[in-house]
Amino acid sequence: MGTERKPTGTICWTDYRGKEHTRETRHVIDIRDFEGTAGYPLLVLAANRHLSVRLLEWWLENKGGKNKRSRGWVHRRRWMFEDPEVLKSGYRPNRDGKDERAIAIMRENSALSLRDLSKLLASQGISRGKDWIRQHRGD
Repeated sequence: MGTERKPTGTICWTDYRGKEHTRETRHVIDIRDFEGTAGYPLLVLAANRHLSVRLLEWWLENKGGKNKRSRGWVHRRRWMFEDPEVLKSGYRPNRDGKDERAIAIMRENSALSLRDLSKLLASQGISRGKDWIRQHRGD
């Protein structure tokens, strides 16, 4: 099966006097201990990655007490707890294989606006929107 997770870990450091310090850290928590705190909704999201946004919103509204959050709030923060190794369906980075060429063209024309860069790339046969250009302008 999978590797067994230990509920605790250890951190060690040396202070400015050269003295060694060791502290035990916990890796497992019971989120019920945090009900009513500002961090409780985030812990619910982290513990229930398998649930939909709608179900998470319902849980926070009905079971979370004072921790009601909107669907938009849940949707905007859910990404923090998703598995980074699993790509979402439909999303493929560098789908057409022209990212490097687009970045090189943007580097040469760094004074242009986002709209003008988008038009320039389109004239070169590279379809990129303003949001993509904004995100990769400094690459």
